[in-house]
Amino acid sequence: MKLIISEKSIAGKRIASILSNNKYTENSEKGAISFSFTKNKIDYVLIPLKGHINTVDFAEDDSYWSIYGLTTLADKKLAYLPVEKKIISELKQKKDIDEIIIATDADREGEAIGVEAYNYLSDKNKSAKVSRAYFSALTEQEVNSAFSKLSNPDFNCANSVFARQEIDLLWGAIITRYLSVVANRKGKLFLSAGRVQTPLLNFIVARELERATFVPQPFAEIHIIFEKDKMIFEGEHKNGKMFEVQTAEKIFEKIKSIKEGIVKGTTKKEKIIPRPDPFNTTSFLRAANALGVGTNQAMDSAEWLYQNGFISYPRTDNTVYPESIDFKGILEKLSTITELKKDIKEILSKPINPSKGNKKTTDHPPIHPVAYADKLTGLHQKIYYLIVRRFLATLSTDAKTENISAIIEINKELFSVTGQRIIDAGWKKIYIYSKLNEVLLPELKTNDIVKIIDKKLEKKETTPPPRYTEGGLIKLMEEENLGTKSTRPAIIQKLKDRDYIIGQKNIEATKIAISVCSVLEKHCEQITKPVLTANTEVEMDKIAAGKKNKDAVVDDTRKKLKEIIKILLEEKDKIASELRQAITNDALIGKCNLCGKNLIIRHSKIGKQFVGCTGYPACKNTFPLPQSYKITATNEVCQLCSTPIVKAVGRKTFQFCINPQCKSKEQTEKEMKDSEETIQNTDDVAE
Repeated sequence: MKLIISEKSIAGKRIASILSNNKYTENSEKGAISFSFTKNKIDYVLIPLKGHINTVDFAEDDSYWSIYGLTTLADKKLAYLPVEKKIISELKQKKDIDEIIIATDADREGEAIGVEAYNYLSDKNKSAKVSRAYFSALTEQEVNSAFSKLSNPDFNCANSVFARQEIDLLWGAIITRYLSVVANRKGKLFLSAGRVQTPLLNFIVARELERATFVPQPFAEIHIIFEKDKMIFEGEHKNGKMFEVQTAEKIFEKIKSIKEGIVKGTTKKEKIIPRPDPFNTTSFLRAANALGVGTNQAMDSAEWLYQNGFISYPRTDNTVYPESIDFKGILEKLSTITELKKDIKEILSKPINPSKGNKKTTDHPPIHPVAYADKLTGLHQKIYYLIVRRFLATLSTDAKTENISAIIEINKELFSVTGQRIIDAGWKKIYIYSKLNEVLLPELKTNDIVKIIDKKLEKKETTPPPRYTEGGLIKLMEEENLGTKSTRPAIIQKLKDRDYIIGQKNIEATKIAISVCSVLEKHCEQITKPVLTANTEVEMDKIAAGKKNKDAVVDDTRKKLKEIIKILLEEKDKIASELRQAITNDALIGKCNLCGKNLIIRHSKIGKQFVGCTGYPACKNTFPLPQSYKITATNEVCQLCSTPIVKAVGRKTFQFCINPQCKSKEQTEKEMKDSEETIQNTDDVAE
């Protein structure tokens, strides 16, 4: 009998269906699913996992949190503990296996997941052959091909993942415990830190601080509205932004009464807008995020589409299609999509010559559709069509425009006018997420006279650098070698879960995040810089390539952590004082309307947040808060009852008066309706 291991149930069912021509039996025993079938007179059993079935943890008791035990913690033995016990029990019972075939996702993470399962099977099946099926799409052709030419598992790749797990546990446990203890934030309110998440958070905090200290610089722009041949068009002074505002005012005064301009020269130039590169993981996540989809959501949806056989594997660095891709076959499958039928027919009518990026790797091909999906809805449909349109765009033609520019003189001041005419929309008409706009101009020739319809002197100020988007963070992580294509979306989500960042389109660092990073940057900047993390990623690559030993790399990390622990212990009094003060400031809401002392966010014994007075027990004034929102002060008071107004950030962002008896409560409850949460009576949370 042969036993196949798949990464998840949905993928396992599809593999079983393909290999058996849909003649398989689904079994469920003690909560563990399996699929059985016969192929070429050989019996097969396929056991799907649920991702990693183990977790790494300290082998001995480590429940005691003390900053003086961190060096000991750095030396503690680590163990792999079972988390999917029903699946593991099923694996342990299997015997008389001739061959174990690992058919998990074909990347490092999948390699490690497969090896975890193999380790449980090997005890009772020591003589069994172990093989590996590699595929980039769950299609009949790819799966059958993979199982017809099985290869060997890559234990080095698996070890690189195990090394990452061990190193991340050591980093996270040690730095998190230190911060939480010195800040007196143990339990549910602990302060999280990590090998990857902390350097990433520091980039976000640095941008936040840059915005906070930004000094706006005034400038002026002069815009003119022209008319010729009954066409209205706009021009701008050739100097563009003028930071000498008085100079701009003088120019505007000089042309204020002029009613005509004269064309001094024109140029026409054809511009080629190249087709986009095929999607790799980073560019896909950025494109999805631009459509308002979170990176974690986008990756989950792409994973679902892959497991259901609609797209290729979504975790790849590659931006060059391999020669083996059957473009014509895929296009014919997609040709039933009504709104794309005409475009696909046009692509098929010419020799197919796809665009390509500059990243050609030996892993999976770029993300592309492999089958037509006609019954998708919601997010899955949105992501599927994004991938389909990008694929078609890479097979389409370049877009072409005619770009026109002219210089118009008004009383010896020169103004520039630009226009754009679409010659061939090419790939832009397919990839609707990247619009190509026309700016039409009348026929302009040297010495032509044009009318002036209006003049505008616009005074503005420079704006601070924008906050990061999730897509921007994914790109930054790739550039700084933080995390992997598989882990990056989850790391961003972890920062959200820890209340370190808020927002969807614009990622904002919270006050506590700013405090944690600022303190660490000041006293132990190694933790906040990407250098150590990036170097560790290089070491992981060496393990995967068989050039480094896993245990040696982990031991090297232990040594570096001990050096960091030494610094942290030397600086503990300063770090504790600064962190605790920052946490207190972060919790301030405003002044108590009964005694005038500070109101702060407190937490009950069961973890519920509420507002209480620092004058307790003399003043027992309290106010309830919604439990699933991050609450921050606004430094404003309610005009109706003079109680502080706070900002709530969660599924929605809104402001409300904390007084539940205030007449503004009705509006607050309306705004919170989507989260099915209302402000309860004070007694519910204050105990």
